[in-house]
Amino acid sequence: MVLHSDTGSAHWQWRSSKWFVLATVAVALFIEIFLYGFLVPMLPYMLEERLHLGPDQTQRFTSISLALHGLVSIFGGPLIGHFADKAPNHKIPFLIALLGCIIGTVMVACATSVGVFFGGRVLQGISGSGAWIVGQATATNAVDPEQIGTTMGILMVFVNAGMITGPMVSGFILEAAGYWFTWSVPVVLLLIDAAARLLIVENPERPSTKASTETDETESLLPSQERGREGLSAPSSNFWRIMLSNSRVMTALLIGIWGPTVGTSFNATLPLHVHDIFGWGPSRVGLMFFLLAVPGLLFSPLAGYLRDCIGSRKPASIALGLQAVFLALLGFAGNNHFDWAGSGSRGPALYILSIVTMGILRPFVSGVGPVELASVVKAEEAKNPGIFGPRGGYSRVFSLLEVAVTAGMTIGPVISGALVERFDYYRMTWTLSESFPLSSTPMVLVDLLRRYIHHHGYLSLYLPKR
Repeated sequence: MVLHSDTGSAHWQWRSSKWFVLATVAVALFIEIFLYGFLVPMLPYMLEERLHLGPDQTQRFTSISLALHGLVSIFGGPLIGHFADKAPNHKIPFLIALLGCIIGTVMVACATSVGVFFGGRVLQGISGSGAWIVGQATATNAVDPEQIGTTMGILMVFVNAGMITGPMVSGFILEAAGYWFTWSVPVVLLLIDAAARLLIVENPERPSTKASTETDETESLLPSQERGREGLSAPSSNFWRIMLSNSRVMTALLIGIWGPTVGTSFNATLPLHVHDIFGWGPSRVGLMFFLLAVPGLLFSPLAGYLRDCIGSRKPASIALGLQAVFLALLGFAGNNHFDWAGSGSRGPALYILSIVTMGILRPFVSGVGPVELASVVKAEEAKNPGIFGPRGGYSRVFSLLEVAVTAGMTIGPVISGALVERFDYYRMTWTLSESFPLSSTPMVLVDLLRRYIHHHGYLSLYLPKR
């Protein structure tokens, strides 16, 4: 009996360990981004050869397919967050999201009609939102408050890896091995994801191994906040009002919109611009996206560590300001109206330098949302334990971030494309660069206000210190 109990306890320990939980979330986020990019190189073949659409319709249906993923997330995110917080644990919605992803992927792969294809894209969009919302909430619950920034930074490494490898893998295998063999890659990844999500055990699921210590074991498994919730505060029905009236939340959501807006603007404008200005072909276009994404693999953990050590505001404000400068320089590069930027090899060199710098700075901005939102929820829970219910409010607050990010991903190509078509690339980058200081201004103002109140001693208890 003792041996059996020890084995069960050891079996539970690795399944509920922080590192296994975080690894499972990392795999889920990697696969979600991988699948989003995996489809892009295959879309022309699928639309023309399998759905039998004319070549003149390919661009329009490609844009609709990509935009649909974001639109579904915008409307479905809050609902997913609401029901995930009401679920007995995060494992159930995590598995439901995986099931939706599997069904949606099969529908997209096997589709021979437009209806089935877009039905699969809708399911992929919903399940993708679920993976992001529940995954981030699960990761946040698994670590200490002072480790959230570093944790999110590490998770962003896997996100950037999925962003890089998805289109590269599908484009190469499609040419080398054919359509159906290409789909074997996501099938294998989804099987790995399914195994990990089935094995994961959250703290409330810990089994007791000895009847005599059942009560003590149960109490040791529950977070201190959850043990103190009962009888202290009734769950609040004003979650959305509390969050949306908080300046830190609104600032994080504003950055959550504009970061992806500018990021996805590259997808819509970079290939045509560098072809027209520098004469670069597909290989160099791919290299530009590679240089834009790879720095995130290296600098995301550093950015997360800095957020844990000194907070989010200073690194994010500095990064936003520098991004504004280098985004404007992208427009100057190759512009013959400026001798210092457009003549000879200076234009291409300046463009590459600006792209690499944007990639380096992006992790210091992209991870602000999860850290700031998690900090606000923890601060509210600390003041009123149980205010957001027994499961807390992480899924709901992360659903707000999912809405912001997908909104940015949806409007980015539209705004940048319209600006380039109406004016030119230079004015497009200049206009978008102005949005970065606007995004960082609320962070600076809130920080100055806190310093003023702290110095004069007025109402200092009402503003969170982080």
